[in-house]
Amino acid sequence: MIGYPCKMCGTLINRPMSDTSCGNLNKHIATCTHKNEASKPKQSLAAFGVTGTGDINPKEVPQLCAVWCAEAARPFAALVDASHQPFLHPTVVKHLPKVHVVSKDIHLVYSVIQHDYRAVLNAHSGALYLGVNAWQSPNAFDILGVVIYRLVEGHGGAMNLESMPLDFVCLSESHTGKYLADTVRLVVEKFGIQDKVSQTNLLRLPIWIFQD
Repeated sequence: MIGYPCKMCGTLINRPMSDTSCGNLNKHIATCTHKNEASKPKQSLAAFGVTGTGDINPKEVPQLCAVWCAEAARPFAALVDASHQPFLHPTVVKHLPKVHVVSKDIHLVYSVIQHDYRAVLNAHSGALYLGVNAWQSPNAFDILGVVIYRLVEGHGGAMNLESMPLDFVCLSESHTGKYLADTVRLVVEKFGIQDKVSQTNLLRLPIWIFQD
């Protein structure tokens, strides 16, 4: 009988001299490894001096994903891309929402801020610039995007150009001038800035200007 000490836990693994198989050794290695990993305390990267890896609340993951996609117009499919997931925080990967859930969350966030942003636009005393563009999505939907631009005072008194998407409308009719104008009018009225329309600028400029 030969006794081989385990280098991880020190347990002697006995094996008869006549036994040339390694079945007992493999069995112990599997068992010992699991026990060893279970007994190790979990450590974060922050413990090794790596910053920016703080704990993430699982409940915040859907919001983080929605903001990440919406702020930079990233495709929802990027979240579930296997080549992208190694860069994500482990908590995010574990609680990663489905693509349709991200789309729904973005819609909810947009709905929540509509009322507040409407008040901001109505209180604005300078010019408002409206950018309109239409395109076709990969699944053949015609989308009209409406973006508002305005100058806001930043730090140190510097003026910065702020842009904010007002709405994205799925077009259901032929793209006639009247239909597009009516669609944009509904968006403008929803935010209460229809009284700031300058008809002269509306006819002359590709970017519509709204003024006090």
